[in-house]
Amino acid sequence: VPDVLTEGQDLTLVTYGPNVRYAQEAIERLEYLPETIELIDVQTLIPFDTEGVILNSLKKTNRVLFVDEDVPGGSTAYMMQKVLDEQGGYYYLDAKPRCLSASDHRTPFGSDGDYFAKPQVEDIVEAILEVLQE
Repeated sequence: VPDVLTEGQDLTLVTYGPNVRYAQEAIERLEYLPETIELIDVQTLIPFDTEGVILNSLKKTNRVLFVDEDVPGGSTAYMMQKVLDEQGGYYYLDAKPRCLSASDHRTPFGSDGDYFAKPQVEDIVEAILEVLQE
């Protein structure tokens, strides 16, 4: 069952794993905004949200951002398909749904490889602002 970590009214941010920490920091950086972000940790991809936690959040916020460190078209696309297509979340959208994933290339090795390839706090902040401004 997905875990709602932060209650919000204006955007549903869906992620899991190490990106949860990045998403929490991004939300903290945006506390000055009048809009609030609901952060959901999906916990597991299989099975995926069998109780409709994400869909219920989307019904409230009408905006969604999926974040993952997988390649484009990977886990973010999987989560989006589950929520929007299978669960009918498409009908509750007031803004284009957004996926933020890793760069479309092989992950470089070294201490800075993740920084240049995977979503970081700054990337999440930018994506949140783009979705809220639509």
